[in-house]
Amino acid sequence: MTRMLPALTMILALAAGSVLPGDAAAGDRGRGRGGASAYADRAISLDEAVAQAERRYNARAIRAEEKRHGDRIEYRIRLLGADGRVFEVRIDAGSGRED
Repeated sequence: MTRMLPALTMILALAAGSVLPGDAAAGDRGRGRGGASAYADRAISLDEAVAQAERRYNARAIRAEEKRHGDRIEYRIRLLGADGRVFEVRIDAGSGRED
C-alpha cells in the first residue's frame, strides 16, 4: 500500500491539473468584462486567429492568449515552425490583421 501512495498522488495531481484550468476558463466565459457584448467588437475569434496564423506561417500553435490594451483586443499566438523555431505573432481582434 505504501508503494502505491506516490503513484496515486501523482495521478491525482495530474488529473486535477488537467481538469481545473479548463473548468475555470469555461466558468469565466460571458461573465465579468462585459459578457457577450465584449465579443461584438471583434472581427475574428481567438480560434479563427490561431487558424489564420497556422495557415499563413505553415506552423503549429503552441500557445494563444488574448491581451487587452484599453478598448483594443490583441491575440498573441506562439507558433512552432517546421524548422523547430518558436516565434510569436500578434493579431488585432478588431480588424483581423497582423500587427
